[in-house]
Amino acid sequence: MNEDRLNEDKLLQISHERDMFKRQFIKIQESYENKIHELSILKELSNILRPEMVYDQNAVWQEQIKVIKQYTYIDNIAILLLDEENKTFSLKASAGDTDNHSVMLDAIVDDETQKHVIMDKMPVIIDNIQEYSFNRHYDFMFSGSLLCVPIVHNNQVIGLLSLLHGKEGWFDQNRVRFLSMVVNEIATSIVIYRLYHKMLTEEKQRTLLSRFFSKSVTEEIYGSEGNLRLGGERKKVTILFSDLSGFTAMSEKLEQEKVVEILNAYFSVMTPIIFKHKGTLDKLMGDGMLALFGAPIVHDDDPLRAVRSAIEMISALAQFNIENSCKQWPQLSVSIGINTGEVVAGYIGSEDHLNYTAIGDAVNVAQRIQTLAGNNEIFISKTVRDEVYERTAEIDGLKKLVLLPSQKVKGKKEAIELYGVELETG
Repeated sequence: MNEDRLNEDKLLQISHERDMFKRQFIKIQESYENKIHELSILKELSNILRPEMVYDQNAVWQEQIKVIKQYTYIDNIAILLLDEENKTFSLKASAGDTDNHSVMLDAIVDDETQKHVIMDKMPVIIDNIQEYSFNRHYDFMFSGSLLCVPIVHNNQVIGLLSLLHGKEGWFDQNRVRFLSMVVNEIATSIVIYRLYHKMLTEEKQRTLLSRFFSKSVTEEIYGSEGNLRLGGERKKVTILFSDLSGFTAMSEKLEQEKVVEILNAYFSVMTPIIFKHKGTLDKLMGDGMLALFGAPIVHDDDPLRAVRSAIEMISALAQFNIENSCKQWPQLSVSIGINTGEVVAGYIGSEDHLNYTAIGDAVNVAQRIQTLAGNNEIFISKTVRDEVYERTAEIDGLKKLVLLPSQKVKGKKEAIELYGVELETG
């Protein structure tokens, strides 16, 4: 009898232990499945950041909300971003009862206590919305619970994920923990989007700058935090004007496509010379070129750089003629005028289309000097001569500066003093 009793007790104990093991196994299995579930959500959120989605931040947010809804069964979800300047949150994407949700969010972020919690990077949990509403004399047309999780990057709040659920006390610590991980994925998408569009903006500006400046000057502008904006500044610059001698008459004998081909090839040789000496390409005018030295970046030897560029242009054109003689292209020659003086230099146009240019009498004088120069001649004003006179030894290819007869030019009452740049031969 005692033995039967012992056997029954042993069976009961085994059955009890088996049930305990089964419950523990089910609990572990549920936990494991929950982890897989959570990881699936996080993976799907990260997969949203496809290259084609980065173009449209709103599309990314809506897709993220769609994933959260799909796996959490929460209908009312909103993503807000913080405006750094005035510290206010603005709604960027939402799903569900948008009106009531927005009213609640306005109340939350206007509540100094709750806002302080959010800015301290802590989630705000309201287990009973009706009770919260009653205590603060609000009239929310919603019952249930609310969770607001701050979106954080570099230890700074950049936004807010808000979720409304119809059941009171629904947001337990496990859900808050998981939704905090979800927020990390949202933060990543925001940061990637901002970096991507900052890169696009900078690339657009660099492309615009590369039309006028060499790569090194462009980097100097960015290094000094230069911004593209309308307006100009008064400064001393050296202006170089060049023009292909007799090219207009020459081009009348050629097909238009051939003229374009020759000019493109010519400017492809000349522009790098300007950039090499850190000049700015102001504009191309038919077969003419206007370059600035000393704007926007000033160098203590800008007049020397302009003269060096002019001498190198003459040399490069001679080589250009040799290389293209087999194509039966006409032999080109260029006339160059250089002047130093005060101008107003800056971006002129509209916010959508800017051109960097210089305006002033010094520009006009440089152009007038160029018209006086002959084939493959470089004429400079007295102001340029005075700047380079003691440093002529630093200019390769320069033999000497020759004083020319003073010339009367349009727009000037007095004749201007000119010098010719005589080049070394051989």
